[in-house]
Amino acid sequence: MRRYKIYEDLGFSTEFSVEDWNALIKLKLRKYFTEDLVFEENKEILRTEIINYIKFCTQEEYFKLFEWTFDLFKDCILLDRQKSIKILADSFDDISNTDMRWMTNFLIQPDSSNFSERDKISYYFKAIDETLEGAFKPRFILLHKLINLKLNQTIVDNSSFDFGKLIRELPSQARGYVSLFLEDPLFSIPTNQWRNIAAHKSFTINTDNIVVEYGRGNIHSKTISYSDFYKIVQWTQDIYRVIRLAQVLTDLNYIREIVEILGGTENMNIRFEASLLSIIHNMQIVGFKFVSNEEQNETFCLNVKGKVNYDVKSSLIHASQCLDQLSRAIYNDKFVRDTFQKTKINIVDDSGNILASATISIETALKRAQGGLTVKEYLSKMEFDIKNYS
Repeated sequence: MRRYKIYEDLGFSTEFSVEDWNALIKLKLRKYFTEDLVFEENKEILRTEIINYIKFCTQEEYFKLFEWTFDLFKDCILLDRQKSIKILADSFDDISNTDMRWMTNFLIQPDSSNFSERDKISYYFKAIDETLEGAFKPRFILLHKLINLKLNQTIVDNSSFDFGKLIRELPSQARGYVSLFLEDPLFSIPTNQWRNIAAHKSFTINTDNIVVEYGRGNIHSKTISYSDFYKIVQWTQDIYRVIRLAQVLTDLNYIREIVEILGGTENMNIRFEASLLSIIHNMQIVGFKFVSNEEQNETFCLNVKGKVNYDVKSSLIHASQCLDQLSRAIYNDKFVRDTFQKTKINIVDDSGNILASATISIETALKRAQGGLTVKEYLSKMEFDIKNYS
């Protein structure tokens, strides 16, 4: 299980300040927003999303694919704003669930470092299936629908299309631009066939190569090296990152209209671990080093080291500002919501000893988030505990 490994893997550096991060996201991502206000409102999210952007932006073919995909969404909204945003809203739940599946796949993946090569390859075939079917396909369904809207001014009901039909019936005018979505760059095997190979275990692992078989009736066979197989794994992850980020940036631009169509945010479900990842990443950006998280009865705790050159009290006051976000993150995940009643932040030393803490009830934090409490009232209900420090 890698449930907590994901947070430990987040990089921490005192050499890259929050101002540096903000400058980076402005340089690279501001151009994808319609207004300065919308960009500014989403800075915390973007400081996490920039990591996904960095993973593919230096690969020219993937960056071009990302920009084409984003531009397609933008063109559709310019063509017919009402229809396009309705399509985005109608697909919002399915699209959001892909992030939950992606996070789940990461959290439950085993440590494969001790696997034999055969077992590792078997595991990664499983990962291919889960990435393409559970994460990529729902987002490709949305892309398929918007390509048809732009090119043919029609809304295609593709909800019943299988993976192969989605790829086969993509308009020919778009195929050259999105070829990396349609087939792998090494062997030109269709994306849906890689999913079938993985799902149906249509592969044989030999001592020095892998043989894959695919197709109906006329069965195709391909022998590939181990190294090429791992490139295929990387390709499936890269195309998901590309299509996802283009859609995320589009949704952020029009999220108010999307939420209005959905009737508010009450029914949205966001996996807690995904929100927590963003919270921890942003805390590290402003100078707090993540140490661990723990569950104490009905209280969820974050343990962090204080900011360099700040005393414990100042660090605690700053760190406690994350508790409302942490509380909302718990409440927004219906699978976690009833597990905790409070959230807590601990400032710890190098040995893990608690120097100071702040605790708030989730109910109180939600009232503050909804405008039911002033800052003064909110802080009066927060429990501070500062131990001996110099």
